[in-house]
Amino acid sequence: MEAFVKEFLEKKVIVVCRGIAEEEIVNVAQALYDGGISFMEVPFDQKNPDTFAATARKISAVRKALEGKMHVGAGTVITMEQFEIAKAAGAEIIVSPTLEEDVVTATKQAGLISMPGCATPSEITKAYKLGADLIKLFPSSVITLKTIKEISVPLNHIPLVCFGGVTAENIKDVLSAGVVGVGMGSAVLDKKALTDKDYDKITALAKAVTEQI
Repeated sequence: MEAFVKEFLEKKVIVVCRGIAEEEIVNVAQALYDGGISFMEVPFDQKNPDTFAATARKISAVRKALEGKMHVGAGTVITMEQFEIAKAAGAEIIVSPTLEEDVVTATKQAGLISMPGCATPSEITKAYKLGADLIKLFPSSVITLKTIKEISVPLNHIPLVCFGGVTAENIKDVLSAGVVGVGMGSAVLDKKALTDKDYDKITALAKAVTEQI
């Protein structure tokens, strides 16, 4: 567990792969890895339970294809059903937009990395006491850099990860605000590049981010 978290503290970036087609997920993962990114998240779609099995297959496919290279997490995990599906699929990280105590506890009991979403100092502290390894600052619209700086001073022992609005151009400023890492999406997974299956473009965007780190 310590080695896993240490690697994330060094790499600092996890990419949220939302809406990626099942047949493209391995290619996208490889493109991200070629750009220096070793952590990715495949989120559940809460409105469409019928897609949960496909989400699990995506996680399994990447784990198998990039074994030992890409660390794969399940995102938007807010129920125990989703946790069990993610665990069975081989997810190493369980990411939630909210603080779900049962999910955090089960994640730690299973020996996986817990990253619940929190927006207030009280939530952050509670999550950390429950055993969360990393705290996802969410929603990003209210978690400004000024807020992060203010929170990170008294809670400097808790590893915070900022999700949303992070780009290659501002990542240094975000990291200097007091977080240990960032979650990214469209800044790396360009819509046109995905549509055109331009994996070289995705690799180039990933490199633009990792070069800043």
